[in-house]
Amino acid sequence: MCLSSLASRIPVRFQEPMRFWNTWGVGGIAKAVMPITSESALAEVRRASSDAGDRLFILGEGSNVLVLDGGIDGWVILLRDDPSPPEIVRSWGNSVEIRVSAGYPLRRLVNWSVRRRLSGLEFAVGIPGTVGGAVAGNAGAQGRSIGDLVSFVRTLEVDGTFSDWGKGDLTFAYRSSPFAGGTSWVTSVGLVLSLSSDGLVRQRLRHFASLRKGQPKNSRTAGCVFKNPPGGSAGLMLDSAGCKGLSVGGAMVSREHANFIENLGDATSDDILKLIDICRSRVRDQFGVNLELEIKVIGDGAL
Repeated sequence: MCLSSLASRIPVRFQEPMRFWNTWGVGGIAKAVMPITSESALAEVRRASSDAGDRLFILGEGSNVLVLDGGIDGWVILLRDDPSPPEIVRSWGNSVEIRVSAGYPLRRLVNWSVRRRLSGLEFAVGIPGTVGGAVAGNAGAQGRSIGDLVSFVRTLEVDGTFSDWGKGDLTFAYRSSPFAGGTSWVTSVGLVLSLSSDGLVRQRLRHFASLRKGQPKNSRTAGCVFKNPPGGSAGLMLDSAGCKGLSVGGAMVSREHANFIENLGDATSDDILKLIDICRSRVRDQFGVNLELEIKVIGDGAL
């Protein structure tokens, strides 16, 4: 079975501009874009892809990625906007384990947990994307990361079968997980949160939200561009190197936070890549540090 034969049962957008499907609003044409929320449909698509040799890319809400201008010669699976609410699996003492689907928006999960006085995810306030993307990239802030909370992960493999990972099978590191390479697709996740008081949870939420006040709002970005080097801050290095306000074409380093690049309206991915190179070069010259990308570059021509 080929992927095209599934188009009668699963919505497909052929020759779709990728600028509509990522937070930076850039990127060329994809062969096809297919939104999916159910595990069964996702497995069917992956089996069909494996049988036919079609290239597949999985994307959540499109944050933390840069899609190249050359587009994607393959099918893009959108695992996002899953309406299935999180469910409580078990509880003991003050601990509560929940299961949540990979396509569930992270911002909605934070709100869901706050309403139930469940603490642990407050650091994620303001982090865009889906739960699956957050786990694959071990998203975090202020020394906290989602990998610290993960109790189990269910993934879909290349051959269309599912794998279940227990906590002992998982190793998370700074912005890294066993699923960062994209071979195993995260479909659902277990998280252990702590039952707390409403006042304390909301206090922690306000605290972490206040730490994001210096980040750009109401502009097209993809989140932090570079990882923090060991013992340092990429944002502070970029600021010290005079990167704020630098621009190439329609892309500009944010004047609010130097680790963000804004699409001013007509940026291309090539503009962003050139600006990334300039910023990286300035930091290397001044600090002797080669900043690593936190964003993932995808599309034809990506390394």
